[in-house]
Amino acid sequence: MNIVTVLHNKAMEFADEALLAKMEGNKEASTSLFEKAFSLEKEAATSIKEKDQKGDSWYILVRSAASLAINCGRYQDAEALIQKGLSGAPPGFIVKELNELKEALSKAKGQKVSEVEIIGILTYANAEESQIRLQDLKSKEIYTITVPSHLINEIVKSYWADVVQVKAQRAPTGSIILDQITKAA
Repeated sequence: MNIVTVLHNKAMEFADEALLAKMEGNKEASTSLFEKAFSLEKEAATSIKEKDQKGDSWYILVRSAASLAINCGRYQDAEALIQKGLSGAPPGFIVKELNELKEALSKAKGQKVSEVEIIGILTYANAEESQIRLQDLKSKEIYTITVPSHLINEIVKSYWADVVQVKAQRAPTGSIILDQITKAA
């Protein structure tokens, strides 16, 4: 196994752990793990000899590193990698994916995470997806909220069909991630 493969595989392990941490609501750990994954993936891309830097594998690594850079908030690095990936003659599917990353980068740079507070009734839970649904008392709007997987059973036992107050973070993608849940006063 060559160094590029080792670096890439380790980067993907960190990326998987980062996604799990993110799903569990551990933003700090998620960002740190995405940072490690980005660093290794970027190193994998730069480890490829210059004469081989126009092959599909190189473009895939550059695209992957750019995506990881966005996930950990390294927007300048992501922008540089996207530009580098679009230079030369990347395969068509990479051009499409890099352009999609460019759009995601623009959104991420323009939108920050916002805090959300909802008072409503817990009406649905999905342990497999680590999600709950709340129906807002006033607007009757339904909100899907991602919760830490290790807490979903306790949340259902404690708050099912009760009026609750949820404090959460709305990501630039629109997803809502639980910070705190309590019975409403």
